[in-house]
Amino acid sequence: MLLVGIVLGLGAVASVLALGGVETLAFAPAQAGVLIVATLTFWRRGFPPVSRPILGVLCGLLFLPLAQLIPLPHSWAAAISPARVRLAEALLAPFGSLADTLALSVSPYDTKLALLRLVCYLLVFLLAFEVYRSRGIAFGLKGTLVSIGVLEAVFGGIQYLTGWQYVFRYARWIPAFEATGTYVNRNHFAGLLEMVAPFLLAEILFVRWAAGSRRRSPWIDLVVSPLSSRLLLNLVLFALLSVGLVFSRSRMGITAGVVGMLVVGAIAFLQTRRRSVLLVLVLILSVPVAYSVWIGLNPVIERFEDLGRPGPLEEDRLPVWQDTVALVRDYPAAGTGLGTYRWANQHYQTSRFSGVYEHAHSDYLEFAAEIGIPGAALLFGSLWVLVIRVAQRTLVLERAREKILAAGCAGAMAAILLHSVTDFNLQIPANAFIFSWIAGTAAALARQRSRSPDAVEVRPAESRE
Repeated sequence: MLLVGIVLGLGAVASVLALGGVETLAFAPAQAGVLIVATLTFWRRGFPPVSRPILGVLCGLLFLPLAQLIPLPHSWAAAISPARVRLAEALLAPFGSLADTLALSVSPYDTKLALLRLVCYLLVFLLAFEVYRSRGIAFGLKGTLVSIGVLEAVFGGIQYLTGWQYVFRYARWIPAFEATGTYVNRNHFAGLLEMVAPFLLAEILFVRWAAGSRRRSPWIDLVVSPLSSRLLLNLVLFALLSVGLVFSRSRMGITAGVVGMLVVGAIAFLQTRRRSVLLVLVLILSVPVAYSVWIGLNPVIERFEDLGRPGPLEEDRLPVWQDTVALVRDYPAAGTGLGTYRWANQHYQTSRFSGVYEHAHSDYLEFAAEIGIPGAALLFGSLWVLVIRVAQRTLVLERAREKILAAGCAGAMAAILLHSVTDFNLQIPANAFIFSWIAGTAAALARQRSRSPDAVEVRPAESRE
């Protein structure tokens, strides 16, 4: 299981550093490593015992793109997706008669590439589930996330403060005075940080469970215990991450990040019912905000002020969404094929943008266009259910380590799923890889059995380890 954690950690780090893994060859090593370690693990240990609902969702997500690649008779294809047949006739009829069969995907090659990425994400989910289920420890998850998140935040802060226009030795394609880290786009940089920050915040708010004594105030116990240095370190790291998130100037990224943190704060408050938790949360969030204001927050404020003007939204997101809705309307059941949005949308794009939109700037709409409305509902509905389940499970878990991990998973998943409303973080391999790792761990935590009463009594002893 340690090997699995190492492979997942290296895959996440390599993907993030390789510009988010957006190039096929850049993400290939992570895919190969996951495939090899998954084959060895499941060959030796058997298939992970996931619940029937989870197994149904995984099989459904795998079946949809496979079905889109199967050549079907024209009559069958016309019954499932009439728009697909009309498109084929419009494109190929002038060059001769159509073939006897037709795949539902408008670009089978791109669907095959996207299917390989999907298989990688599903295997990451299953590996994360098996690691935590068998050992009760998410090898490398929090450590990898915090390490790469802090490094990205520091690098992004340097970009913002100095105007540095390079990612390693590569010049950024479009000069920008904002934090992007090693990502091409500030929104995807923000997507990484908003998945990391909830884990640090959970560590800060739930570390008091490890203080041990019940005779004094738990916060006093925390200050006088050896855990105080750990708390201080987490506060510093959380401040760095928050500043990096603010300097991304991603409006929805900042909003989603705050929502993810509030999810963690709400779980902590429901656990204790003490207003002191809310006060601590406000104080923690005020530190990075105050530091950001002191350094210079005018460019960030200008980005939010743009929301009050009709131009940016009407010229950026809204036309793409309208075109995508028209695309979904023509391919509601089976979609155009996983990974084919950039090709299918060319026939619907009405925006004055000189190029071609490769993504819908909304994961919900893009997946609805590619795998159909039922497939998108299955994907995002199950993910939101998992968020709720793991958040509820946090309240009954006994050990501090489990509470921290479960609350962090709930906050991270809620943040990225909210951000996906207006962006395409789940189309970026690095972020999708990390999200799958978090989701698999959350699924294992959601099935975690409550400890026996005797286990609660040994909690102080466990904290001393």
